Amino acid sequence: MRLFFAFRVFFAVMFRRDAAVQIRELLDEGPAKLGHAEATKPAPVEPKPAVTPPNATQTKPTRRNEGLTLLSALQREARLLDLVCESLDQYNDAQIGAAARDVLRDTRKTLDRMFGLRHLVESPEGEPIEIPNNPSPVRWRIVGKESGKSGTLNHPGWQATKLDMPQWSGGADDSMVIAAAEVET
Repeated sequence: MRLFFAFRVFFAVMFRRDAAVQIRELLDEGPAKLGHAEATKPAPVEPKPAVTPPNATQTKPTRRNEGLTLLSALQREARLLDLVCESLDQYNDAQIGAAARDVLRDTRKTLDRMFGLRHLVESPEGEPIEIPNNPSPVRWRIVGKESGKSGTLNHPGWQATKLDMPQWSGGADDSMVIAAAEVET
C-alpha cells in the first residue's frame, strides 16, 4: 500500500503542476508545524515553469522540469525505469523479485538522500492513536463510519524533511532525455 501511494504521489508531482505546488507547500510547512526537533524546514525552492508535452509548436523546453530530473536520478541510481518499463514476460517470478529488491533498495536510498523521508506519525501500524482536534486533511485521512478522538493507525504517512534535488546543467536539446543510450565499443 505504501509503495503504491509513493508512486501515485511521484507521478502526480511529475505530471500535475497543481499537485506539485500543493505538496511542495505541505513539505515546506509540514515539519515546522509538527514541532519535531529533528525536522528542519527546507529552503524555499523557486517554482519552475511547467513543461508541456512536445508538440508542433514547442519541441524543447527552455528549462528542465524537476520531475524529469528526479526520474533521471531514479533511473541512474536505481534503474527504476528498466524495471517498470521493460517487458517482464521472459523472466520468472524469482528473477523479477531479485531485480525488484535491488531497485527498491536503491530507489529508497535515492529518495532518502534527496528528500529525507520520515513518517508523519511515529507509531506502528495497527496501534491505537489519538486524533488531534481539527486535523489537517492533508496530514490525516480519517476512514470509517465512526467519528471520534481516537482510532487505529492504518498507515503512518510520509513527509520530506529536506529538498535536495540534483541540478541539471544540460542544453535545451537534451532537456527531455531521462537516460543516455549506452553503447559499448
